[in-house]
Amino acid sequence: MEVTLVSPSVPLVLLALISFLAGIRTSQAPTPHRRVNGILGGFVLLAVHPSPGRKMKSIEWSFHAENSETILLAEFNEGIFERLNASDRFQQRLEMHNETSLRIKALELGDSGVYEARIKTKEGTLEDRAFLVTIYEPVPVPEIRSHSLSSTVAGCNVILECLVLGREGVNISWTRGNPLRDLGDLERYQLSPDGRSLNLSLPPNPPDSNFTCTASNPADQKSSSFVLPSICQSKDTDTDLLKWMLPVCIGLIVVTAACVGTWLWKKRREKPVSRDAVPECHYAEIKRRSPPEGNEPDPSCPHEAPPVTTIYDQIRMVPAETYEQIT
Repeated sequence: MEVTLVSPSVPLVLLALISFLAGIRTSQAPTPHRRVNGILGGFVLLAVHPSPGRKMKSIEWSFHAENSETILLAEFNEGIFERLNASDRFQQRLEMHNETSLRIKALELGDSGVYEARIKTKEGTLEDRAFLVTIYEPVPVPEIRSHSLSSTVAGCNVILECLVLGREGVNISWTRGNPLRDLGDLERYQLSPDGRSLNLSLPPNPPDSNFTCTASNPADQKSSSFVLPSICQSKDTDTDLLKWMLPVCIGLIVVTAACVGTWLWKKRREKPVSRDAVPECHYAEIKRRSPPEGNEPDPSCPHEAPPVTTIYDQIRMVPAETYEQIT
């Protein structure tokens, strides 16, 4: 029995092979994602446009997060915005910004995921757009701390540490001067492996004493600046400052002493005269004479004191005859 093999037509084989490869290529080529970053509590705007020469008829928006099912969010149809399920996780946080843009406000960390837009054109074609949205927490303001290692006439060694509390996934970068520029010289400026510590080996009176630490993530950044203190100033500068301050201090001391002396002098003049300041009366012992007019007061006494007599003096002064009559 003779069997005849009929070979297929070559054009048909090529057509089938091309169709097969085109199907594989179509299934393996996902829609490219446009990256969009948002800050917790802020908003993002997702804008789409049809290809040139085509007019948009409607847009259908959908969302799916990692390891979750796809949900239909909303549809724009000739300028009308329609929420397909107003009780989903977005609730009232979705709105139409214009005919081609979706606005998501009051962002939450769970809003991170892929947002897809299917555009229907009036020409009867379909176009897909996709956005990879990532929501980040705001970056706190970093804090710079300094640690002095050494300070000599030849220069100083200082470590600056940039601290960002309570945040992970934050990048740290350093700049110097004003306006800001890169560190440049790696011998004077050495960074730690994580970039958070900066070791400075500077000469006296460095031209750039201002250093800035910037903490950032893809959606936010904050900066803090630090000016090196006098530990990097040369001793000559300190000596010149002392020479300038010494005459000023001496002048202040002299003026203060003069003011205090004047005040004490005026205070002493206003002080009332005490009893001790009254001239003291001096009495001398005077022998009694007859007649008694020899008892003259001391002219230096301000007040004349009456003569002091005793009863014995009175008895002696009575005549004998009178004494006999009385007895």
